[in-house]
Amino acid sequence: MYNLGYPTISLTKDLMVLDYALRYQPDLVIWLVSLESFPADKQLSSPIVANNAARVDNLIARYNLPLDPNDPALVHPGFWDSTLIGQRRTLADLFRLQMYGVLWTATGIDQTYPADYQRAQTDFKADITFQNMQPPTLDESQLAFGVLEAGLRIAGGTPVMLINEPMLISVGENSDLRYNFLYPRWAYDQWREMMLARAEAGGWNYLDLWNIVPADEFTNSAIHLTPAGESMLAGRVEQTTFQQSCP
Repeated sequence: MYNLGYPTISLTKDLMVLDYALRYQPDLVIWLVSLESFPADKQLSSPIVANNAARVDNLIARYNLPLDPNDPALVHPGFWDSTLIGQRRTLADLFRLQMYGVLWTATGIDQTYPADYQRAQTDFKADITFQNMQPPTLDESQLAFGVLEAGLRIAGGTPVMLINEPMLISVGENSDLRYNFLYPRWAYDQWREMMLARAEAGGWNYLDLWNIVPADEFTNSAIHLTPAGESMLAGRVEQTTFQQSCP
């Protein structure tokens, strides 16, 4: 099992990783998504996407993605940028990061988790916008469903379990307007309806786990889980996988 998590959310980032990972012939792809990964105008902003413009250009051409290969977010290095001198910062970072491995091996510690940290926000302003969209209708044309569908197509014979990942559901101030810092209720509810309709029409193996984790099992954001929360998620995925394999 390989966890291909990356600390930004973008369907195009997921598609790029999936396209490469399929060469290793995985037995199953578990693809966690959330509404935050869908806005069309943020598909190319993840650093791993922006700095792999050639791969993205190839994906756009191969799968007719609704993305602009000339988007200024994509970094197309020139000749000087491709030289050793132009890459000196990248090479220095590579060396530095590799040396961390020596320290981790010597100490047995690769990450320190503080006992106290800023918990995920549960009180909100009376703001109901989502990515500059206003109610009452979520603009489906501004969501990158085409990228998601391309990922499901390119998987081919590899089974894909598509999961709407759990999120924090607040009961704090203005929680009647927003589920959490990321999502106003109107936008998220409409997106869930869109996902379900597309899953049923396309025959997707889709699991909607948006509300299975209680609010106190989130850490510093609306989608970051505690170890107990991760266990709840993993348990439900395991249960569903077993049921589908051995009905």
